[in-house]
Amino acid sequence: MFVSKGSSRTVQRAVCLLLSVVIVAGSFSAWAYGAERDSHPGYSITITQLQ
Repeated sequence: MFVSKGSSRTVQRAVCLLLSVVIVAGSFSAWAYGAERDSHPGYSITITQLQ
């Protein structure tokens, strides 16, 4: 199958853009997951007021 150079460049740009979006979205997701995980250290503290 023959593909013209113009459409080949268009496909290459589209694939590159798609990969960039996936990488950026993955980085943001990993950062958000880490921030959420760090905000819940696995223990809880209960504060009661004595009267």
